[in-house]
Amino acid sequence: MEEKFIEFMKERRKSENTYNSYLSDIKIFKKYYSDSYGEELNELIHTDVLMYCNYLRQNNFSNTTINRKIAALKEYNLFLINEGMQSNLAILDKDYIKIQKSIINKKIPTIQEINKLKHFTSRDDKNSKRDYCFISIFVYGGLRESEVVSIRIVDIKLEDKFINIIGKGNKFRQVIINNYMYDAIVEYLEERSAIKTDNPYLFLGQKNKNTKKPLNRNFCNRLLDKYKELCKIAKLHPHLLRAFFCSNALHNAGYSIEQVANQAGHSSLNTTKQYLVTEQEDLISLANKL
Repeated sequence: MEEKFIEFMKERRKSENTYNSYLSDIKIFKKYYSDSYGEELNELIHTDVLMYCNYLRQNNFSNTTINRKIAALKEYNLFLINEGMQSNLAILDKDYIKIQKSIINKKIPTIQEINKLKHFTSRDDKNSKRDYCFISIFVYGGLRESEVVSIRIVDIKLEDKFINIIGKGNKFRQVIINNYMYDAIVEYLEERSAIKTDNPYLFLGQKNKNTKKPLNRNFCNRLLDKYKELCKIAKLHPHLLRAFFCSNALHNAGYSIEQVANQAGHSSLNTTKQYLVTEQEDLISLANKL
């Protein structure tokens, strides 16, 4: 059943992180259901979902976590309907908790920290040109980790200064190459040309050099973990670099929110707004002008 559920989610183009998270949530719900009612879960009932949400609140789960668990149950509900095991939808839109987004968001790396990151990647003796290129595309392109590792050499249009990207949901977009990215790509391509490989993907590592496959997306986290220690940056992961791009593009480079959304590959401006960081100190300064 679990394997079928995963295949169902893959067909609906759920990401690996999403379907693993949903599967874990469903396992937890099944245990809750069995412990509560003394029987195995065969069908989702709306009342049971509401009682489960109340149970989560009583156990101090955050509203965001509860909404994710509701989303997992809804996905499982659709799976049961698809399998002919249930005929009705037991999770309603009104079951989700309405959350007002705070405009004071989590801390993202400062420009000084980004400069430090670029400094240390360019000093690495073994892979400096690759790592510097990797970081430059992350910071100035606003790509997801899966998109960065999936860049092929043919996708890079240096003369026209853009990269063809196939993003989430197989959506095509063109990401602008700025001067930092341009110089980093040119230098890395020159070094890469000396490597004997038939791999079509831009970024090479020991595990994919002799294949025709891209690097695993987990490479991004491993690389950032390495430089996080060298740079002494408290938090550093792909999502934060993407948030840095969005915030920097809007507040410092003068992009419109629509332009930020286009470059980041967001279908909805509401998604883009979640990445746009307002420092609490800036908000206090504005409030004191009232």
